[in-house]
Amino acid sequence: MAHSATSPAVSEGAYKPFRWFILATLIVVVAVQAVALITPAPLIGEIIKTSGLSAGEVTWMTMGTWNLFVAIAAILGGPLIDKFGFKWMYIFGMVMIGLGWLLMPAIGSSFMGMTVARAIQAIGGGPIMGAGVYVSATCFPKQERGMVNGVLGAAMGLGIMIGLNLGPASMAAAGDWAVGLRNLWPLALVGIVMTVVCMVGPKVAPEGANLENVDEAAAASNLALYKKALLLPLTWIATACVVIASWFNQAYNDMTPGYLALEPPVGLGLGATGAGSIASLAQIGNIVGCLAVGVIVERLFHGKARPALMVAFAAMAVGAGLILVPGVKTSQVILTTVMMITVFFLGWINATALGWVAKNYPAEITGKLGGMAQGIGIFGGLAGVAAGSAALHATGFYVVSTMIMVGVALVGVVVAFFMQTHKHQKLEGAAPETLASSGR
Repeated sequence: MAHSATSPAVSEGAYKPFRWFILATLIVVVAVQAVALITPAPLIGEIIKTSGLSAGEVTWMTMGTWNLFVAIAAILGGPLIDKFGFKWMYIFGMVMIGLGWLLMPAIGSSFMGMTVARAIQAIGGGPIMGAGVYVSATCFPKQERGMVNGVLGAAMGLGIMIGLNLGPASMAAAGDWAVGLRNLWPLALVGIVMTVVCMVGPKVAPEGANLENVDEAAAASNLALYKKALLLPLTWIATACVVIASWFNQAYNDMTPGYLALEPPVGLGLGATGAGSIASLAQIGNIVGCLAVGVIVERLFHGKARPALMVAFAAMAVGAGLILVPGVKTSQVILTTVMMITVFFLGWINATALGWVAKNYPAEITGKLGGMAQGIGIFGGLAGVAAGSAALHATGFYVVSTMIMVGVALVGVVVAFFMQTHKHQKLEGAAPETLASSGR
């Protein structure tokens, strides 16, 4: 996967400016997907009132279903992204997310109906999750790909921030949570329109751009390249970091709004609006973390991923535990600050791991690798929601659910310790600089 001696040099200026509109489209589509993901979370208390189900059951129905189907769809969508490109996957994803919203008043009030609606949305969201790495590898020069993956994480944070506020606001305007969710469908339409513009826009990458990371293996099939990548231990260490981050991310973002909203002694009694407000403000930290991680890793950690990942996971463990501390949870200002700092460090993980994939693998297989990492990662998110929901249902409180998050983040510290390249981890024929500096 080194640069071939015969591969043409591709300068940053050879890429067309239209790539920035493609980046804007990525931001919108990923943000809409994140809105679809998170909007039911602050509404769990209202859904409990109309469904008669427990907090754990409603959490699984709304959030667990999403994580199950989005994981499957991300893995299956990876090869489709490589074959058809990201634009058709964006169209498909926005149509499915919009359809799920439109179905909410008709079927969303029942356990099975909500499960079906959320599964439809998640099937659309899966390919979107895996397409970001493909977009960065095929539309941007190598030196910008880490930035693009940071923006991808920031777009997720932005969408979650918007969704946490938009869900309660739309419910209040409509007078019904299901109708409020239905009224969000125009967001998907915006993503469709922008993607159509990308379809008719100019080609942004110059000829030969997708060969800039490939050596003599460029002539081999995509499957052979993919198999080579799967034999590299760092591929799986990076994927493991994504899995752990996804577990923590989904558990934290899906469970915490309910903890903030529900009445004591189960929660903090802030209601849907108060919970959405605090949780959304916390996402500012995530956005800043995603955007700043590239500079932080290069300047503070001298380009070394391992210490950056270890620090981030350790900070996440501390932050998750602090939300149970009396002096923290009784002050909205301190609680918001703690949550903001926690997700600031959370924003480092995927940008670092997926940025490494985009920089060090042939563009032809980044859809597969991105889909695999995100898909397997989302199974971690599914496990996080399942474990948290089960603990909440069994105990009636959020203490055990929160301590599970703390433990998972500590496991991340251990996994990140092995994010270091050794001679036996390099692909045969790889240039000395490839992988050698990015995994230390």
